[in-house]
Amino acid sequence: MKIIKIPKLGNELEILQYESNEKIYANYFGGVQAGFPSPAEDFSHKKLSLDEKYISNPNNTFIIKVRGNSMHPTLQIGDILIVKSDLDLKDNNIGIVSINNNDYTVKRYSKRKNTFVADNKEYPNIEVLEEDTILCLGVVKHIIRDL
Repeated sequence: MKIIKIPKLGNELEILQYESNEKIYANYFGGVQAGFPSPAEDFSHKKLSLDEKYISNPNNTFIIKVRGNSMHPTLQIGDILIVKSDLDLKDNNIGIVSINNNDYTVKRYSKRKNTFVADNKEYPNIEVLEEDTILCLGVVKHIIRDL
């Protein structure tokens, strides 16, 4: 019998807990011009719930905080990642993965090279061999970053 342990998050990731039965709505004004604003810009606003927009399926969503810099500059220390576990990992997606039951890490998947890529060139990429076992916790769909 082979017992496989569930990997833990590596030292570059931290799961955040969020529980609330109340939705919070913020004012939403649509888009903003990065150049000269149009004088005909409509300033009417709506209400937007960030949990409805970004956490549409809470049972398949993780909120994870970046603690390391192997994915810098794409992901930075302190960034909050919204990770969807119900999506398949596809080429160029950023995933939270465990390779051969090692700790979970965050890397970009290169299907063509069969490699998990660290965006920071100071960190090694992880080549995936035919006999390797990949566990994917989920795909990073959104980044929240403080300015």
